Amino acid sequence: MLESGIIFPEAGVVILPLAVPGCRLRVTVLIKDAVMHRTETYPLPPVGKLPALHMGLRGCAPELWLDGPDAFADERMRARQLSEKQVLLAEQSGDVFACLDDGRAAARDASQTIADHLSRYNQITTSAEQASSLARISAVIPEDILILTAPKTTESAPDWILTAASLCFPSHWRLSEKMGRSITAIHAPVPGFADTLAKQVNRFFTTMQPGRLSQRLNWSVQTGDRLFAPTRPPFEASPRFADEWGEVIFVRIERQCFYKLPVTGAVIFTIRTSLAPLNRFRQTPEFVQAVLGQADKLSSAFAVYKNIDEVETGLRVWIDKHLPCPT
Repeated sequence: MLESGIIFPEAGVVILPLAVPGCRLRVTVLIKDAVMHRTETYPLPPVGKLPALHMGLRGCAPELWLDGPDAFADERMRARQLSEKQVLLAEQSGDVFACLDDGRAAARDASQTIADHLSRYNQITTSAEQASSLARISAVIPEDILILTAPKTTESAPDWILTAASLCFPSHWRLSEKMGRSITAIHAPVPGFADTLAKQVNRFFTTMQPGRLSQRLNWSVQTGDRLFAPTRPPFEASPRFADEWGEVIFVRIERQCFYKLPVTGAVIFTIRTSLAPLNRFRQTPEFVQAVLGQADKLSSAFAVYKNIDEVETGLRVWIDKHLPCPT
């Protein structure tokens, strides 16, 4: 869902989508067919510059829209996401896929558009069946795909409606509870959304130019490494050592992109999820400090919504070890 915005780096600096230089993640890469490793560094998402309740939209280059690099440079994440999608779509399709009658034309339009885009920019060939099915085309890429359509109304800024979706990696919300609901209703649990962002978001969807891409970033913190996380499981916040917390607490980044379809006028909303435990950032603890810094800025209502109380102690214990205050 729409919560926090993104600030982009200067032109020409992008290595990973939505990342800035300064706080960099060191990754060791095994070079294929060679007995050697290469260490590379990647800029991390600018969590410290993501205010709550701010759209923060920026343009998106077409080649960066779909199937791009993981935000944390995790080379295994894409394979994991595609594998989990296959299982979820086959065994729990009612939980992760839905298409209302009002969304069928837009879903077909979106599926063909995504297939054409993957062929042109990602050199991924899809079948006719995949190009005509939102569920099948969604299984080809790690992103979730949601389709928003304008209600039949004469209003100048209608409240757009979720009419089709393939959502395998929800962050604490259920697709069945949101289908057929408006943007404002979907975001009812988000403190201040109705008063602060609802009109702005709907105006953006209404005035979007067809064929243009926009993007933003969202952050959250969770316990456990679940990608399919429609609910928060019970969690016992018992005392732990720093690196034990570092295996329990995960930072979750959503790269959200928006594309307006020229034919149906519907909006494709894609979500690329990245997930990493705190211990992945041992060499860049400033990133975790930035996450905690943003959590400290949240209103009490927003902190409850993001479930910060559950992880705040662990974040502080971990930071105290890996980024101790200078004496």
